[in-house]
Amino acid sequence: MFFFSKKSPFSAESTSEDIGLGRQRREKRKRRVRRVLRVGSWLSAVLFAAWTLHSGIHMFLQKYVYTNDTLSLKRFTVRSQGVIPQRLLVQWTGLKPGDNLLGFELAEIKRNLELSPFIAEASVERVFPETLSIHVRERKPKARIQLLQLDGTPNGSIRLVPLMLDEKGVVMSRPTQGEIPISMRLKWDQLPEITGVNGIPIHIGRAVDDPRLKAAIHWVTTFQESLVHSMVTVTEVNVSEPDVIQVKTEDGQKVLFGFDDTLAQLAKWMQVIDFGREIGRRLSFLNLTIPNNMPFEWMPEEALQADERRNRTQLPTLNHVDV
Repeated sequence: MFFFSKKSPFSAESTSEDIGLGRQRREKRKRRVRRVLRVGSWLSAVLFAAWTLHSGIHMFLQKYVYTNDTLSLKRFTVRSQGVIPQRLLVQWTGLKPGDNLLGFELAEIKRNLELSPFIAEASVERVFPETLSIHVRERKPKARIQLLQLDGTPNGSIRLVPLMLDEKGVVMSRPTQGEIPISMRLKWDQLPEITGVNGIPIHIGRAVDDPRLKAAIHWVTTFQESLVHSMVTVTEVNVSEPDVIQVKTEDGQKVLFGFDDTLAQLAKWMQVIDFGREIGRRLSFLNLTIPNNMPFEWMPEEALQADERRNRTQLPTLNHVDV
């Protein structure tokens, strides 16, 4: 008689899948696979829905928005200090009448405007249905500088390149004819010139880092806001010597300033000028860099008398009117 017995699951010939621990691992693996497939299906559905929605929105914008004539750009409104012509500001935006009001990024238009060294800050705004509003804050030049640079010709000749600085020391190129009104261009050409700047790194559109140039710009800005500005015309501000600002005026004065306490030094200069007017003398030299002392010199009386004779013999300019 033959007896058939069932193989024991704990026998040596049994695999780990036949015992309870192996079965649990297999079920856990199946559940993990099902979960991954379910998450993958959910993500695929979400991505497909997002793609469908994006394509639908893009088609809608192309058909009903970007080609809509009622949203065409027809008018520009510009607010500025009035130095840069409005037509030039509109040109710098890169837009033209007829462009769709929703077909561009405002951040890109703002960046285009602020690429000009003459603009300190710009903001743009859509005003539906047909207007773009532009508001810019222009830089105001305070002084001039001239640098020796190669002109880029095959001969490699060197020429003086005129530049300008605003009150924060930002370097600006000299505007070409037509960029600003002629009267404003002539006025900027008469700004004080900062000299002694050779060898100082200067980049258009960036603020200067050299302490001498910073001190010169601070002096010019303070001077233009003081009472002395109405009494003398400064033509040159030299910073070639360390810690000393040499100022020259149109009437021949030479005044030395220190880097610190500019307002107090300007007040002393004005006192000396007033005293000279009381006694009928003109200042020639004044040193304000020495504490508790002000070495100065008057111009020779012969030079003063020659100037008076020249002013008396100068004929006045008459305005002629045809009648």
